[in-house]
Amino acid sequence: MKKVLATVTLLIAAFHLAGVAHAQTTNYWPLVPQTKLEGFETNTGTVVLKATTPIGNVTTGSGELSVMCRQITDLGTGRREFGVVITFAENSRPDEMCLIDYDELDSLEDGLDYLNKVDSSVTALPSFEAVYTTKGGFRIGAYGDRSNGSLGFGARNIRLLAPPLRLSRAQVGQLRSVLHQARTKLDSLRKGK
Repeated sequence: MKKVLATVTLLIAAFHLAGVAHAQTTNYWPLVPQTKLEGFETNTGTVVLKATTPIGNVTTGSGELSVMCRQITDLGTGRREFGVVITFAENSRPDEMCLIDYDELDSLEDGLDYLNKVDSSVTALPSFEAVYTTKGGFRIGAYGDRSNGSLGFGARNIRLLAPPLRLSRAQVGQLRSVLHQARTKLDSLRKGK
């Protein structure tokens, strides 16, 4: 009986350790790309061409959001993807960026339209938070508190722990306008394929 119990205990321990060892080895794999633009970063054995053009900036009290159009081409296959790069520049931290695929731009513009109109009437509760997030981690939100009448906006990269860059309602509208300009530029580039 002791031999059977010892064998079963060893088998359970071996099974458990095999699972732990497997879980540890998978931790070394990079994150799966969330956007088509990020997907090009995993291409190997080929030349990948990244082209950008600046579109506009939204300047705030503590930093700046810069919007650029991006076209990425795998020169081996000729495959192309288009999108937008939003760069956060703040005085107190290094620049960070988010990639947004072309096919997300319409819904992002719609989200910005909603956020730019939102107020405390959206809920009967005393406070609210309305946010829009892209696949690449760009998040913009409106935050309100009925008790003190405050309403604020913020944008951030959710992949980092940095606090949001604070925006005014007018700056949210300005960002929407710059993104629309970027989409118009990308439309012309895509037609020239």
